[in-house]
Amino acid sequence: MQLKRRSALGAGAGLLALGCVLGILGGVVWALVRPAYVGQVEDSAVQVDQALSPANVEFAGYGSFALLTALAGGIVAAAAVRTTRKGNTAGGVAWLLWAGVVSAIAAFALYVFGNWFVALAHPLPDPEALANGDSVTLVPPVRPGAAWAAGPFAAVLVCWITNLLAYSREG
Repeated sequence: MQLKRRSALGAGAGLLALGCVLGILGGVVWALVRPAYVGQVEDSAVQVDQALSPANVEFAGYGSFALLTALAGGIVAAAAVRTTRKGNTAGGVAWLLWAGVVSAIAAFALYVFGNWFVALAHPLPDPEALANGDSVTLVPPVRPGAAWAAGPFAAVLVCWITNLLAYSREG
């Protein structure tokens, strides 16, 4: 099968655009599902109220980031496999790696836009305007660490398994 260079380039750009859109939409979802600490101002400091705050706030933020990036990676992989099956690209290792790179870009966009939307939804109050007894919600920062790899790993794994199953059916 002879592929047009322009068609393959357009398919790669389309996959990149999909990854960016998924990252932005994932950031919105991540901002909406991230729990926040609830605290009260006492003696110029914020005391976290354990009874009003959800349990495992940091882990919930970390876990939801990992799950959303893995979901974005799976969607990118499904689009990459569909593009290969339509004949727009030849597939192969380069296409598999491109799906992983696009998923990493989606994870980065999810992190950046998620934190931006959290800052809009839960702005930090002006310390000068706070008085004793005021209630404050604080969303802790998330350090993704190994969760950065969830999306690219999911994308590469889904592409690889799908190709493996397709080749096993052919032969």
